[in-house]
Amino acid sequence: MKIVLVHGWGCNAAVWDKLLPYFDDCEIHLVDLGFVRGGPKGSNEIPADSLCIGHSFGVTWLLKHGPRPMRGLVSIAGFDCLHKYVPHEVLAEMREGMRRDAQAQMESFWESCGVADETSGWDIDAGGLRGGLDWIATWDTSDQLRTLGSPVLALASENDRIVRKEATEAIWNNGTAELRWHPTGGHMLQLNDPEWCAGQIRTFADGLEP
Repeated sequence: MKIVLVHGWGCNAAVWDKLLPYFDDCEIHLVDLGFVRGGPKGSNEIPADSLCIGHSFGVTWLLKHGPRPMRGLVSIAGFDCLHKYVPHEVLAEMREGMRRDAQAQMESFWESCGVADETSGWDIDAGGLRGGLDWIATWDTSDQLRTLGSPVLALASENDRIVRKEATEAIWNNGTAELRWHPTGGHMLQLNDPEWCAGQIRTFADGLEP
């Protein structure tokens, strides 16, 4: 099975390190969005008919730029359009924080994600992060989700502080996806409980058309 993985904003492909051992029998393609330097090298190939797994903003990116056809889509703490569900001031404050002190802004964000220890020493690309915030503030891929034509699994955590439960339910709990909840996994669900994520993804993948 071919798998494409896309990380979220403020991260690099290292966020998949704990999940990948559960898929060592698969052909893996990591996408690097250029937000944080030093992670695993990104793939130059995004093959069609892959199982695509996105974390947070990575889901939006896959809906906009992912391969077609897509074998299936897995969202981990993801969304099709975040700016519909968070106050405008939140993203504006983050952009101002990036302008004023990008490192401090990112450390605050990582703390909110519950991964401050995991990100020690990460080398941020402030320009790439500011560009990513602009994408989050403007991209709406709800039409792409509606017309994707592929099965969708959404994994979410009830205590996610970034993509709140109300937003998750509005996006995924309306027939667009099979929504599965974790009680305590936080926004970085694949780091905090990779075994649970892998089990959910394997069960989903086993039910896809060959």
